[in-house]
Amino acid sequence: MITRQAQDFAKAGYGVLILDLFGTGDSEGTFGEATIDIWQQDILAAITWLNETSETPPIIWAMRSGALIATDLVQQNPGLTDQMILWSPIGNGKKFINQYLRIKLAAGMTEKSEGSNLTLKDLWAKLESGQSLEIAGYDLSPELAHGFTELSLGQIKLPCKISVKWIEISLGSNPSLAPASQKIINLWQENDIDVRAVSVNDPVFWTLQEPEWAHDYIDQTRQLLE
Repeated sequence: MITRQAQDFAKAGYGVLILDLFGTGDSEGTFGEATIDIWQQDILAAITWLNETSETPPIIWAMRSGALIATDLVQQNPGLTDQMILWSPIGNGKKFINQYLRIKLAAGMTEKSEGSNLTLKDLWAKLESGQSLEIAGYDLSPELAHGFTELSLGQIKLPCKISVKWIEISLGSNPSLAPASQKIINLWQENDIDVRAVSVNDPVFWTLQEPEWAHDYIDQTRQLLE
């Protein structure tokens, strides 16, 4: 989906740089070594390069947990961009990590392994003691877990006048924004941030093993940029 959206951007005349952040994709390092700070430094390096090679201001496009990382970076660097595109942004980093930890709990119950009786509290205790957790083939480090718990869209103060395009999935015949999303959007708008938000009835493509195209995501993203 990311590649397909990038191709759609290119057809519309936008240059697109897709990042493999440290420890992901083809980048160096391992996921277990990654931290929020390292990833934000990667984004800063990419934007510096874009500013040196392009005459137009960069637009930051982030998805899911990437929205927490990117908006926090913009909060720290107000002149970084004047426009952001957020795809189904995660609103609360701690809740996101808890959902991730539940994957491990579910796997333990399914496999009936030695750790099948662990609780969410037990997993946090392991992280607090400095242990990394292997979840779905990736090592979650205490540094990365705690980095996310410190991030919440409702507490991030974006620079005034920045333009945010917010697209999220809402299953059902009449898509609507989730109450938690609307609360964040209202808060941002009260702080003079230009937010245009839409919900689409599309597949939750990031949870699927086989690729499935979320056409409304692409169509709505294009329309919000026009």
